[in-house]
Amino acid sequence: MSSISRFLVAVFDAIDSPSVRTRLERAVVVAAAVGFLVHLAVIGLARVLPDVPQRLFEGLDESPLHAVYTPFSVILFYEVVLLVFALTASHTGEIAMQYQIVSLIVVRRVFKDIGSFSELENWLAEPEAVRAVLLDMAGALLMFMMVTGFTFLRQLTPKTPSDRDLQGFIRLKKVVALLLLVVLLVLAGINLGSWLGVIRGLPAAPPADVDLFFFPRFFEFMIFTDVFLLIVSLAYYEQYEYVFRNAGFVISTVLLRVSLSTPKPYDLLLALMAMLYGVAVLGVFACFSAMPKLVEKRHGSWRGGRV
Repeated sequence: MSSISRFLVAVFDAIDSPSVRTRLERAVVVAAAVGFLVHLAVIGLARVLPDVPQRLFEGLDESPLHAVYTPFSVILFYEVVLLVFALTASHTGEIAMQYQIVSLIVVRRVFKDIGSFSELENWLAEPEAVRAVLLDMAGALLMFMMVTGFTFLRQLTPKTPSDRDLQGFIRLKKVVALLLLVVLLVLAGINLGSWLGVIRGLPAAPPADVDLFFFPRFFEFMIFTDVFLLIVSLAYYEQYEYVFRNAGFVISTVLLRVSLSTPKPYDLLLALMAMLYGVAVLGVFACFSAMPKLVEKRHGSWRGGRV
């Protein structure tokens, strides 16, 4: 291993240490709480001081419920960071994190949709807004069920040890994860700068909804990362079931990426289809992986085909 690779692996190990994780979790909690209170305070100022120049509050939704959007954004960013860390530990763990992130995006959107009501007392007078909220609520619940099913199958799937040394593969994944973390920070910086109005005149300016820039772009990088690791993993896991499982997960990630830039309600449909496909692939993989033990228990041998 080259000195550069050793250095990058050491940097990742330092970042992924338990002490750094603990400090990061505390920082996320503080940032979420402070962001929530600041957002509430700004909304209060906009309501109490109507004579203040409106350009100071341009684009601000004055519903207090909309303040929930801010802490959820902080939590979502932390979940994306955890997704990068999960890349080195387990492929199925990484996919589970992807599903969790998309489900949290939808949950956060519920609060945004509720905050868009002009009057909560007369919310039934806005059928389109009610429909949007109910769709997101139902979609989020179904996604939660998919994540639960996927996590349950992960626990049932037998872990088949590789007959090859995986240390080189793990080191490579750490280098890739570190580079992906840099990409994440750059995208987050552009996202924040666009939201604050600091970054202007980009060659390809981010859309009005900055989420349509950050999450789709990040998932595009995840697709390329998964494909790259799929190719490299063939040197360590050449069995058919592993190749099909990993390829199926890439398909699921591609569908998730497409769902993030698809209009409602088709975005929910695509995301649920992506998760259902991932759950189905993992379920079939679990059955296939359990066959050798079942056959050996009944017949005393397994030859990878009919007995």
